[in-house]
Amino acid sequence: MPDFWLISPPGNKDVKFQLVQPGPLSIGRETSCSIVLADRSVSRQHASLQWTPPINQEPGSWRVTDLGSAGGTFVNGVKLQAARSLALCHGDQIEIAPWNFDFIDQQSPVNMSRTVVMSGGKENSQENSNIERVNLSAPAVFAHNQLLLLLESEEAIHKAMDESSVYQALVNAAAKSTQFENVAFVRSTGEGEAVEVLAQVGNIQDPSGKTRMSRTMLRQARQGPVVAKANEAMAGGGIAMSLQGMDVRCAICIPVELSGMRFGFLYLDDRKQCDDATLTITASVAGSVARMAAQNLGNQQRVRMEQRFAMEQQLMFEGIMQVLISLFDARDRYTAGHSERVAAFSKLIAEAANLDAEMIKRTHMCGMLHDIGKLGVPESVLFKPTRLTEDEFAQIAKHPETGHKCLSHSSRLNDVLPGVIDHHEKWDGTGYPHKLVGDNISVLGRILCIADAFDAMTSTRAYRPAIEVGKVLAEIEKSLGSHFDPEFGKVFLSIPRVKLEEIIATNIKPKASE
Repeated sequence: MPDFWLISPPGNKDVKFQLVQPGPLSIGRETSCSIVLADRSVSRQHASLQWTPPINQEPGSWRVTDLGSAGGTFVNGVKLQAARSLALCHGDQIEIAPWNFDFIDQQSPVNMSRTVVMSGGKENSQENSNIERVNLSAPAVFAHNQLLLLLESEEAIHKAMDESSVYQALVNAAAKSTQFENVAFVRSTGEGEAVEVLAQVGNIQDPSGKTRMSRTMLRQARQGPVVAKANEAMAGGGIAMSLQGMDVRCAICIPVELSGMRFGFLYLDDRKQCDDATLTITASVAGSVARMAAQNLGNQQRVRMEQRFAMEQQLMFEGIMQVLISLFDARDRYTAGHSERVAAFSKLIAEAANLDAEMIKRTHMCGMLHDIGKLGVPESVLFKPTRLTEDEFAQIAKHPETGHKCLSHSSRLNDVLPGVIDHHEKWDGTGYPHKLVGDNISVLGRILCIADAFDAMTSTRAYRPAIEVGKVLAEIEKSLGSHFDPEFGKVFLSIPRVKLEEIIATNIKPKASE
């Protein structure tokens, strides 16, 4: 059973909400809202959450929609357009200022062996007595070798292509450039004092194998970079027990964040004594490395959000196309489902020909849209149960050009246009509309020609029953090199017959009485 929550990071108002299906769950400052955020900067009806059940192979998901709020709803730092919904993923950060929430799927297959509770000994309430806040923007004079190490760090972090690679590059770079023994990148899980250790260098574990670090230090780091020294800790209390228990002489904790979006914390500690000047320089170096990583992570986050928005738009576009095509095919009981079957046959050919994934997808879409130009053909001609006159055939023969012209208004469909206009061209040049010959016919057109003819012959028509599959395959084989591209024709004939018959079986035959 899915178990989804909105959980604020520790120190950020410390609230959490369980999302109960199916919704909708309203978010706003009105007391009638499902999730009440009592702040004047929150609109009365700010946003909503709606559960979308699983469809086919797609899992269910919660979708967030901004309801035209004044302050906006942000997901991973990207502002949502009003009235546009977005499917949420585990770990997404949602901002409705002044609130921040992590979208948590408790059933997500996170590596829980990395999730530990910080328990570095007893700590008193004097949290600030042993904490030094560091201004990382202050200029620091670096030795020549430290500058070179920073440049190396920038290159390594810049080359990291995914989040886990960035995490490891960050701790490697921080360890190398600061010479601290133990470095880790950690992230709050949103529950109490628990953190997830995502990458580390050295050993930040006690003899029992548990990861330990100061809770006080991490809490303070939510407000900005901090350092702690054991000798000052002994005098001031606070985190003395935790630092001394780990035999740590100095430690640094820096939030890794960009434009208000926090990715985690860079934690460093060392068992050697270090003076104030060295510690300040080291913190500046670590802060520089953390900013490099934050920039990379922010870029990756933006790219992912753009990809998600693009996918949402593509799915919406394909859904609209599917509805239009279904309505078009349904006008005639004899051609119902024709476009879907041609698309399926075309995809089989493209896969069997080992075309690339993008071309396979394009071929399928072209199959769905190949007959869209028939919308411009009068129904009296299109559904005529008897033989067509020359004038009537001429009207139907215009549909490839009509479809091409219609679809050319959408830049999304530029890649399928060649197949739409060429799917009635024949290998020997006797087809229409342009009587193209051989390789002058587009690849999409050559594939669609085979798929379209096969479905037409294996389907019942008003003037004849469906032709038996074996006879149709024999006819296609006989027409290789004249009607059909011989190479794609051979590929089609190599497809197991059972796969073809599975698609044919989706064709519901009209009843004789209809």
